[in-house]
Amino acid sequence: MEIMRLLGIGSDCMAVMGIFVCFALTSVLAQMPTKEAHLSGSSTAAEETPTSTFFPTIESGLRRDLEAHPDSAPILYQLGQVLRFENRPKESLEIYTQAANLQKPDADELRSVALDYVLLDDYNDAIHWLGIARSMDPSNVNILYSLGRCYFSQSRFDDAKTMFLQVLQIKPDHLKAEENLGLIYDLVDNQPEKAETALRKTVEWAGQETTDEWPFLDLGGFLLNHGRAAEAIPVLRRAATIAAKSAVCHEKLGLALVAAKDITGGVEELATASQLDPKNPKIHFELGRAYRQEGALDKSRAEFELSESLYGYHNQE
Repeated sequence: MEIMRLLGIGSDCMAVMGIFVCFALTSVLAQMPTKEAHLSGSSTAAEETPTSTFFPTIESGLRRDLEAHPDSAPILYQLGQVLRFENRPKESLEIYTQAANLQKPDADELRSVALDYVLLDDYNDAIHWLGIARSMDPSNVNILYSLGRCYFSQSRFDDAKTMFLQVLQIKPDHLKAEENLGLIYDLVDNQPEKAETALRKTVEWAGQETTDEWPFLDLGGFLLNHGRAAEAIPVLRRAATIAAKSAVCHEKLGLALVAAKDITGGVEELATASQLDPKNPKIHFELGRAYRQEGALDKSRAEFELSESLYGYHNQE
């Protein structure tokens, strides 16, 4: 693959003259968050790809700069990053290929290349490039964390745990590494006490002003899975308040309410989840079960039938 040859460490790269890049665009890029770690219902790609209405404007500005300075590697690398943020990984890799023809990528740029491969669901290449990036900058917590997330997504949990522990050695308050570690303790290591400690720590670190629902969703899901629905409800309600349009938040809250015998409240939350994610067969199935417990048998039957048809629909995709 051409991108692999061009990004190969040790290959000779052409020298590039310093080019002035628009300060406004550069400052916006510098302030853009890299949305890290979320587990349970989210993918690595989603976690690592922030969203912003500014990206099309930034892209347009970078392309104008590129017309004036077509051999500017810095502009090309920034454009490649923006295209990744816009969920256009193939175009992003093409731009990174052009940039690598001009200037060898640094570790962070290789990480961005790797995350394009994550968006393409090519975890082997993603892990390959993250490994090279790690060899260039062994203490880079973003690279270590991304590598851990890729291992996690591939069920390589021992490798993932190693990466998350390394992140925490360097940055002890890294919320997402602690969160991922908590899930591994629970789902893989069968160490619920260590898992709960880690997950409660992430909720504490997130604080009251957070816009991140996942620490609450993960802790609430843990409590629900361990038969502690009453404890899970306020935590999951907090998650659903933070992310009112998140189907998974309302689904988990609905399941906790049903488990705590608040069937009416559970039906309401599961119905909201089904409206937010109408093609999710699991949500319709759980809503059908809740309707059945409520005694609404016609509604229950309709939800079961819809769930079955959606499972068939997904199997044909």
